[in-house]
This record gives sequence, C-alpha cells and structure tokens, in this order.
Amino acid sequence: MRVTFNKIGQGETEYAVINAHERTSAIDTVIGLLENGEQIILGYKDGESIPCPVSKIYYFETVDDKCFAYTKDDCIEIKSRLYEVEGQLDYRFFRCSKSMICNIRKIKSVKAESNARMRATLLNGEPVIITRSYVKEMKNRLGL
Repeated sequence: MRVTFNKIGQGETEYAVINAHERTSAIDTVIGLLENGEQIILGYKDGESIPCPVSKIYYFETVDDKCFAYTKDDCIEIKSRLYEVEGQLDYRFFRCSKSMICNIRKIKSVKAESNARMRATLLNGEPVIITRSYVKEMKNRLGL
C-alpha cells in the first residue's frame, strides 16, 4: 500500500483521506487511531490503576477466573472477562486457546507440535500454544 504525507500550513485544519477498495478491520483500526489516538486497556497492579496501550500487550490470559494482560516484562490484572476483552480488540489480536488471546504482531516464530497444535514463540521469548481449534485462523492471519 502506498502512503502519502502532505504538510499543510499552521492555520489549516488537519484531515486524512483513505482510498481503498473496501473497508476492512485494518482500515477501521487506522480510522480509530486517527480519530481517538491509541486504544488503552485499564489494568490493576498492587492496588493501582495502570493504563496500558494495547500495542504493548503481548497476550491476555485467564488464570483462576481472573484475566491478565502481559507486556514485555510486566503483568496487570484486567477486571473484565476474556470474551469482553476480545470484543474490544482489533485485528492484531486472535484467540489462540479457550483461555488466551495473542497479539499476532508479537509473534517471533511458529512451529508445528503434536496433535495438530502449534507453538508460537513471542518476541520476549515466551512460548504460547495455539490449540488445534485456532491453528487455521492463525495460519490465515500470518499468511502461512
């Protein structure tokens, strides 16, 4: 996709134009970013509220009926259920098991496992198992 940037004068109103064949989830995300800035998820740690940009999250996981968001080197609790979090996320995230949602942009490599599962290694070195129910979607999203 070709991108063009045009600088305008100080007094002029900023605006963006997107020319595309159809409106996709990627275009919806770009529109959301342009209109509202980056999406933030509110998490909690040690009694403090922590706003976390969605782009920094590697994956969400449910453990013992609690939902957590994991970044490169931190973990925060999310006060929503996993399916509620999933409904707020854009195309960068996909369900990889019943208890986990992964950021596809944080995947370093993937490898086939037994029982039609796959193992993804994230950029921070953490392994994530993609269960067989979700392997097809992950392959489509990665273009495999």
